[in-house]
Amino acid sequence: MTKLMEWLTGAALIMGPWAAVVSEMIKNELTDKYFTIILLLPFIFLAIFGFVSLSIIAYRVYNFNDCEEAAQELQTQIKEAREDLTKKGMKFD
Repeated sequence: MTKLMEWLTGAALIMGPWAAVVSEMIKNELTDKYFTIILLLPFIFLAIFGFVSLSIIAYRVYNFNDCEEAAQELQTQIKEAREDLTKKGMKFD
């Protein structure tokens, strides 16, 4: 199952009962008492999803590590490439 199918299945499992309650196909004391909260559930889930996503991104940016060895190796390769291209007649500013 692809990730898209997993998300669509989860959305259908959540939105199906929600739509039934909002369209009053399912009606009881609990749905009558908490109808406003049930009506706002998709927006609440969206806000929670956004907060969790931003938290994960912020955490990973905060813990992003520098690779000094890789940076030095890349600088060396750039220098070698410039020297090779200079030998072949290319001019750099």
